[in-house]
Amino acid sequence: MRQIFSISAILIAVALTVTHSAIAAAEAYKTSKGEVVVTGLTPTTRYQIRFVNAQGKPGSRQDKSVNSCGEIVIERAANYTTLVVGSETIDPAALETKTHVKCKPVRNGKVVQPSGVVRARTPEAR
Repeated sequence: MRQIFSISAILIAVALTVTHSAIAAAEAYKTSKGEVVVTGLTPTTRYQIRFVNAQGKPGSRQDKSVNSCGEIVIERAANYTTLVVGSETIDPAALETKTHVKCKPVRNGKVVQPSGVVRARTPEAR
């Protein structure tokens, strides 16, 4: 019994590590068009997007898929007070403004479909 518990605990720890590492190296910036770009994500993974708007009300957006370059572009997001992508909490006002260069993926003839959704925690209203 004790051995089964230890194996289960190890498997859960590995699953949590793998899930968290999917966006552990994520970085974000905003564009002059009001978009927030999150980079360094796992390509073709879907992420739940949650936010707190300028009026302090939490909400959520449609899940977004990461492109093959590891980016999510969230339109009209620069005015949110808080943006949550998976486990990353982002303050759009504090982000550096950069020019976004559209992803130019290298195609190898395979079509990759997104699978699953990385859930975002619900941000607290300010």
